[in-house]
Amino acid sequence: MNHPQDIKVSIVVPIYNSALYLEQCIRSLMMQTHQNIEYLFVDDASSDGSVDMLRSLLEKYPSRKEHCRIFENDSNKGVAFGRRLCMKNATGDYLIHVDSDDYIDDTFIEKMLGKALDTGSDVVICNFANVYEKKIKVNPSERVVDRSEIIKRLLIGTVHNALWNKLVKRSIIADNEIYPDDCFRIFEDKSVSFRMVYFANKIEYIDEPLYYYRKRENSLSHVNQRVLMPMLKAIMKLVDDFFTAHPSDETIDSGIKAFKVGVSASLLIYKPEDEDLKTLLKEMPLSAIKTNSYIPFYYKIALFAKKLGMSWIVTLIRNIIDFHSGYSSSEKTKSTIA
Repeated sequence: MNHPQDIKVSIVVPIYNSALYLEQCIRSLMMQTHQNIEYLFVDDASSDGSVDMLRSLLEKYPSRKEHCRIFENDSNKGVAFGRRLCMKNATGDYLIHVDSDDYIDDTFIEKMLGKALDTGSDVVICNFANVYEKKIKVNPSERVVDRSEIIKRLLIGTVHNALWNKLVKRSIIADNEIYPDDCFRIFEDKSVSFRMVYFANKIEYIDEPLYYYRKRENSLSHVNQRVLMPMLKAIMKLVDDFFTAHPSDETIDSGIKAFKVGVSASLLIYKPEDEDLKTLLKEMPLSAIKTNSYIPFYYKIALFAKKLGMSWIVTLIRNIIDFHSGYSSSEKTKSTIA
């Protein structure tokens, strides 16, 4: 077996207006105990001087700087474009992502790669900590290494879809063309993670918070849910197309069904006139709603009410959700959603 330091790891770092947090991120990247690292940064037309700050920070680490590549988009193209650009240009034996507003433990790559090499795993997943303004909280353990079970949990959302806590053998990505499409302005990680795990021969887990995920209120993950519906539908189509072309098993199939119940509930609340929703509801037995333990209770009530012809309950739930989320009447007027 090759010495671990002979193994190159590519780290993909998409950047967009991250100047406030970039120094902590870059410092953690440069201080890795593993030496054989290729860094691929892509600046998505930041307007806060992030790319200039990046270049300045790299000057402090001359031995690392020569292993850094910086791509600059001439206009904002979205995180999926940036990830794909870097993933296709990576040359490492293994690949992982780090977001520019987060930071990592100094031993992050060493421990992830060590686990991969010691166990012969194609994918290694680690635990992480959520970083809030005034506290850091370790994520509950997601220890599961069965391939089908992980895919199921990725689909229903009980295992985090993030690419930043998953080290993957790069040949899996390249050989199977597992890249996010530009249509995913968000959820681009969900479009990659289940396929990445599907082609892995073995998956391992490190129950240690090696990644520090910053919870920001103004991040893409906090946008109005209505904006997410086209991308959620795109993920559903990707899942359908993928498992039409690739064999699944009972565990994966149960995950797909549960995922579709969740998509149906989201569409019912946020895009009730969607044509795909009508088909989904028509094909969905009440038992599929009853046995689904992965969606909020009010989603279940809304689905049951719709199936039983009590649309007024759905409207009430929708209005309550809009009220608590601050979705105003003026926004409703502008919305194309009925």
